[in-house]
Parts: sequence; structure tokens; C-alpha cells
Amino acid sequence: EIKKYWFLTEDILNPSIYYSLEGYLAPDTYEFKKDATIEDIFAKMLDQESEILDVYKASLDKSGLTIHQIMASASIVELEGNSSNNRKNIMGVFMNRLNNGMSLGSDVTTYYAIGVDMSERVLYQSEIDDVNPYNTRSPQAAGMIPVGPICNPSYEAIDATINYNQNDYFYFVAES
Repeated sequence: EIKKYWFLTEDILNPSIYYSLEGYLAPDTYEFKKDATIEDIFAKMLDQESEILDVYKASLDKSGLTIHQIMASASIVELEGNSSNNRKNIMGVFMNRLNNGMSLGSDVTTYYAIGVDMSERVLYQSEIDDVNPYNTRSPQAAGMIPVGPICNPSYEAIDATINYNQNDYFYFVAES
């Protein structure tokens, strides 16, 4: 199936990725027949993701990021922001941090890395410092995007990631 979709690259086969298709299954409301197979379900969700991403295919090179990096970034933007403009500004901050060799410093990636829900508790310093391919808070994560997406981002988050607002900021406060 990987060859059927232009946006599925060898990156999803990295053994450090928790779930290879995470980030690529378009969130939407779907109807399936009672006897639908998992393959049928994945194909429908991947077809929907293809429709979303095809709009951006020609402009992806301008970002300087691979499609996999865009999807990983969009998944973080999805969880960090609560509006389109907010998400565009957050991605602008992330690009500034990446371009200056800083870590993204996103708590949502650290929670994902350790498998704990954000509502359960605060992070321990040892978890923040832990070297994990998803953890963007680790000092070793400077200039890096996580190994893969941490959720299936919405169309709005993908658009915000590709069409982010350029700004001079290196920090933001996430509002819930």
C-alpha cells in the first residue's frame, strides 16, 4: 500500500515509530459496512488524506521540510493550538526554533513519548530530559522534528503548518 500513496514514504517504516500510519489517517466521519476489513477502513482514511494533501503537493518543496516532517509538525500544531491563526503562529515559532538549532520544546511530544495523558499529571524532569525520538523537550532534540506524528492532524493543522505565519518569536503560551 505504501506505493499507492505519494505521501507515504519510507520514513513511516522507521522502527522507532510507535504506529506507522499515525498522522496519515485523515480524521473525519466515515461510514463503513458491517463487514468492512481493517484494510478497507485504512484505504478509505488514506484516500481522504490524499485528497487533503494533493492540494499542497506542488507547494511542499517551498517549506524545506519533507512530507513526513510536515505531518509530524502538523500533529504537534494540532495539539498545541486551538485556532487556525494560533496554529499558524505556533508553527512560525517552531520554524524559528528549528532554524536556530533549538529544540521545539513541546510538552505534547514528551507526553506522547512516555505514553502518559496530559491530564494525568505534570512531567517529571527525568521525562523531559529523556532521549526519545518523539521527545522534543530533551536537550539532545535541538534542531529536530520528532520521528513521526503524534496524532492524526486536521486539515486546519496541516494548512497552518504549510502556510505558517512568519514571526520573530521563539516561545508561545498554549491556551486550553
